Amino acid sequence: MKQAVSRTASVIGTILAALVLGLTMATSAAAAGCTGFGCDGHDPNIQSWQEGPNTTYGPDGVGSSFTLELRWGKTDGDQYSWGRLRFPNASGAENWKVSVDRCPKSGGSPCAWGLGVRYGYASGWSAASGANYTATRTPMYYNPSTHMMRACATNPSGDQYCTAWY
Repeated sequence: MKQAVSRTASVIGTILAALVLGLTMATSAAAAGCTGFGCDGHDPNIQSWQEGPNTTYGPDGVGSSFTLELRWGKTDGDQYSWGRLRFPNASGAENWKVSVDRCPKSGGSPCAWGLGVRYGYASGWSAASGANYTATRTPMYYNPSTHMMRACATNPSGDQYCTAWY
């Protein structure tokens, strides 16, 4: 009997220690956050913004009732950008891609093309956008003052439409 009580107490103690450790680690990770290029690939919809989100370019018409936007926001003093493609429901948008490009303004180091590609209706990256419309967004990417970005959409035929650089 004593052995069973001791074993139960040990199991309960282990579970409590794991919970406390898990909560401590989660709190530390949330407090640390991310900065600069370390935020690349994060979801802009779960971000806390100091400024924005705003639409810099767009919505530009890119097809039958499709629109493309370059969005941006600032957090912790850093600017991030992402693309958003809005389309009518039941329009075949699952065959369209949205992404962002990032290039240095100096023309120096290489560009990063096709960042964060998402297809229309991508699970976790799409949401209703008004009556009978859906919008699919890319992840956010760091947009420092030394770089410029644009959003691009590619249709099933391979035709690409892009916003202006920002």
